[in-house]
Amino acid sequence: MQDSTHNPVKAQQPNAKSFPWHEKNWKYFTQARTSDHLPHALLLVGEEGIGKYFLAERMAKSLLCIQPVAFEACGNCQSCKTYESGANPDYTKIELAEDKQQISVDQIRKLSEFLTYSRSFNTHRVAIINPIERMNNNAANSLLKSLEEPANNSVIILVASHLGKILPTIKSRCQLISVASPTHNQALDWFKQNHAEVEQAELRLNIAAYKPLKALSITDEDITQRSNFLEDLSNIVNGNLSVVATAKKWEKINLELILNWQITWAQQLIKEAECGSSTSENNNNNETDRLNQIQHALFSQIKPDKHWQLYQQLIKQKQYIHTSVNTLMFIENMLLLWLEAGR
Repeated sequence: MQDSTHNPVKAQQPNAKSFPWHEKNWKYFTQARTSDHLPHALLLVGEEGIGKYFLAERMAKSLLCIQPVAFEACGNCQSCKTYESGANPDYTKIELAEDKQQISVDQIRKLSEFLTYSRSFNTHRVAIINPIERMNNNAANSLLKSLEEPANNSVIILVASHLGKILPTIKSRCQLISVASPTHNQALDWFKQNHAEVEQAELRLNIAAYKPLKALSITDEDITQRSNFLEDLSNIVNGNLSVVATAKKWEKINLELILNWQITWAQQLIKEAECGSSTSENNNNNETDRLNQIQHALFSQIKPDKHWQLYQQLIKQKQYIHTSVNTLMFIENMLLLWLEAGR
C-alpha cells in the first residue's frame, strides 16, 4: 500500500460546473452576455480555496467557444480543443512565474500586445490574471492602460483573494464579482460527493477553514503538524514553553500556513464564546480527540475580553506575508499575540 503521509490527496481536476456556490456568479455572467452588456474587465474576488480560478476558466471557455450550449463551452469545436491543449491563440493567462513573488511589468506588457492581435476564431480574446494583487506597482500601472482603452471583443478576467491590496484605479475599471465561500454543509457535501475516497474529510476541511480546494491538499503530515503547533501554542500561553525556542522550532514551516491555522482557531474561539458551543471537529478518531483536547486547553486560557483583539491582530499579519519579513521574528510576534491574550 502506498504511503500517503507526505503526499496531498491525489484528486482529479474539479469540474468547473461542480461548485454550487458559484451559480449566482455564473447567472450574472450569462445574463450579462444575453443582454450584450458583458464588461471588458471582470474582477472575481473571494477567499482562497473556493475555486475562483475555475470559475474564471469556465467564463473564459464560454467566451472562446464557437458553438456554446446555454453559454457553456461545447468542448468539441476547434477553439475548445485548442484551449484544452493549451494552444488557443485567442487566450492567455498571466500568473506568478516560478520562484517569483510578484507579477512583473514585462508580463503585463506582453498581455497588452496580445490584446491587439486579430482574433483567430471570430469570438473573443480572453486573458486571465491570477492573482491580481501580486502585481508590482509598475505592472499595475501598465495594466491600467489596457483597462482604460480596452480592445474590441476582449475580456480580461482578474482573480483576487485580497481586495484591499488592489489599486483603487484598477478596481474602478472592472466589474466586481464577489464570489461567496461555501457554507460548511456545502463544502462537506461537495467534498464527499466528489472525493468520497478521502479519509477524515471533515477534519481536512476544518484545517482548511472549510475551503474545499485547500482541503484537497491537506496531508496526514499536515494534520499532525497542526496538532503539534496547537500544542506548542497552548504550552506557550500556560508558560511551559519559551516564545524564542518555539519560534526557532517552527522557523522552516510555511508562514502563511501557520498564520491561517491561527486565524481559524481565533475564529472558532470567538464562535464558541458567542454561541456557547464547541465548533471543533466531531470525527471519532484519535487525532481528532487529541486536537479537541489541546484546542479546549488553549481556548480556556484566553481572556474573554481579548478574543476579538487577538483575531484582528492576526488578520493584520496577513499584509506582511508576501514581503521580505524576518521569518523568526514574524513567528515570535504571532506567538506573543497569544501569550498577551492569555494574560
